[in-house]
Amino acid sequence: MTVDELEAKTIAAVGGEAAWRKITSRVVEADVDLANQGVQAKAVSYAKAPNKILNEITLTALGKTLGTGYDFFDGSTGQEEYSFAPVDKYSGLRLDDARLAADFYGPLDWKTNFKKVEITGTAKVGDEEAYVVSFEPKAGTPYKEYYSTRTFLLLKREGVIPSSTSEQKLPYTVTFSDYRDVDGVKLAFKSVNSTVSNGDVISVITSVKQNVPIDDKVFGPRKLQ
Repeated sequence: MTVDELEAKTIAAVGGEAAWRKITSRVVEADVDLANQGVQAKAVSYAKAPNKILNEITLTALGKTLGTGYDFFDGSTGQEEYSFAPVDKYSGLRLDDARLAADFYGPLDWKTNFKKVEITGTAKVGDEEAYVVSFEPKAGTPYKEYYSTRTFLLLKREGVIPSSTSEQKLPYTVTFSDYRDVDGVKLAFKSVNSTVSNGDVISVITSVKQNVPIDDKVFGPRKLQ
């Protein structure tokens, strides 16, 4: 299996390039469970081609709001802020990674954003055998993805989150499951993001709307409660 062959199979597995190119925006709502902290949340994500994204979250516990937060990339700049923490204006590798994550069609062309993509072997993700693919961005932090050898769907991603203000890097692992067809493309309706600081953060999609109008003004700082 060459990298080009695997890339073609992963694109076909999620609906094919033509189906993805027909989509220019996406609004996703999700229920979130911070499993190790006794905290729940409601999250909304806005994404717009070619490279704009905003994520909003409201954290609750025992029926009371604990705080709100957001992160965004508007095509050139980005930041993260929570009502209980200072603003983190992205710079350096953190800004590079935000740019990569916001690329609406990034998964359709591995060569665009990466100087090196390599299949390094196979490994188990749960009960599934998976190809391990190493990605080295032209700008940003390297990471690995695991694609099922049976369905060619993305099962897991692992890497590090760099800091905008220090040399600190936080390891993370995200697993993906419950793929469903939405407007001809497949999306993972469940993800589990695991870090040392937050433990397991389980997100389950409750709504997906695609090709909806989104004003560019959405992708910017929010007023937090």
